[in-house]
Amino acid sequence: MPALVTPFSKDGDMMEESFRQIIDHTIEKGATGVVPAGTTGEFVYMRTEERKKLLRLTVEYVDGRVPVVAGTGQNSTRATIELTKYAADIGCDAALVISPFYLRPADKGYFEHYQSVALKGGLPIIAYNIPQCTLGWLQSNVLEDLAEIDTMVGVKDSSGNIGHTIELIQKLRGKMSVVIGHDECFLSAVAAGADAAIMASANIMPDLWLDIMQKVKEGKIEEARDLQLSAQTFARIVTRKGGAPPVKAALRMMGIDAGRARMPLNSGGTLTVELRDEIKVELEKLGIIKKKEHKQLKTDLNVIQAMEKEGFKISNLEKVKTSNSENETISVGIAIGPKTGDLGRAFVKLLTTPRNGHEALTVILEPNLAVKPSSIMWPARRIKSMRQASMFYGPVQSGAGKAISRLLGENEIPHDTLNSEVLLIVADADLNFRDRRAVTHATEEAVYAALREIWR
Repeated sequence: MPALVTPFSKDGDMMEESFRQIIDHTIEKGATGVVPAGTTGEFVYMRTEERKKLLRLTVEYVDGRVPVVAGTGQNSTRATIELTKYAADIGCDAALVISPFYLRPADKGYFEHYQSVALKGGLPIIAYNIPQCTLGWLQSNVLEDLAEIDTMVGVKDSSGNIGHTIELIQKLRGKMSVVIGHDECFLSAVAAGADAAIMASANIMPDLWLDIMQKVKEGKIEEARDLQLSAQTFARIVTRKGGAPPVKAALRMMGIDAGRARMPLNSGGTLTVELRDEIKVELEKLGIIKKKEHKQLKTDLNVIQAMEKEGFKISNLEKVKTSNSENETISVGIAIGPKTGDLGRAFVKLLTTPRNGHEALTVILEPNLAVKPSSIMWPARRIKSMRQASMFYGPVQSGAGKAISRLLGENEIPHDTLNSEVLLIVADADLNFRDRRAVTHATEEAVYAALREIWR
């Protein structure tokens, strides 16, 4: 069941038509229930009247297609009972009730709060444990006592502590349903016996989570594991970056106008440009949006021509050796020549006067350990984001360093060149590639092959 996001306009108004689109999308993708006004729905930023409006809109638009579990938790017991009664009156099927927060009670206070809501609210109640927000834990002994109340039907555990989730499953089995609320722990919880899930990422892909659940029921654990791992990066972004902002960004990429988050969640660097890039790549990987066609690599890179584009004229070419190599992931062009010649002067200037998006960087094996001969590398294609920069000045740089070190270890590099010459590498890589280790390996092989050609 998706913990539905609440679309807000730039001015902070609720976008009703967008909300309807999200409901349709989740139901069409197989969601077996919807949960408005939860944490991902930003209930803490909404007035009680707004929450009532949202709940009524949900019930009217869902129109019986799936159950509606209303987020009705408030800080005070009286307010929670009143909102739960309202949800019952308009036709909601159950209530998700967060534990009181800010001024949090002791275990006895939690019990009495839920007992009162369960007895007076008029709906089946799902308790909601999310200690990272409430700063208090719903312990298993409290829930065991609450399970004696007929209208206490479940607990949603969003703690992210799989040990606690499994303790709840163990102790409440046959008494109360355990609902997993932490996307990263979904497979572990379902395999251990969780009955259902209420998750933020189910706004995007309820079908994937249902597939995992079905595979667990059929005993296809390895297939379920592979599916969980395929979605794990996106699940991690959602659970650790505020829930609503990454989910809304993903929905927009899918063509659904999910609006904005409300202040202050909509600001303060919650969702950076780089994180949006990461979300896009993950959605492409999962096949949720069409993969962007990347430009083909610049093959047969000529490092001398690349340096001329940077404004350098290399005149003593008889003293410079060049080579190039490529594979499916990266293409490199390499030049090596005397420190005292044009190549040496270009080496210094590339390092000291970087061009935006094409900055050169020393090739190192690890911090403060540069390779020999002294080497630099720069991108043939302009770096456009921090994510691309981290890929180029990370795995690509590491692969180049490993190739040079490997040749040194094999005594393939003439010793008289180690201190007298410089090595320049221009590289073009698919910077949207997801597997950083694969990029490192591909770069190592390409640079290794090019250098072997030089010193053959």
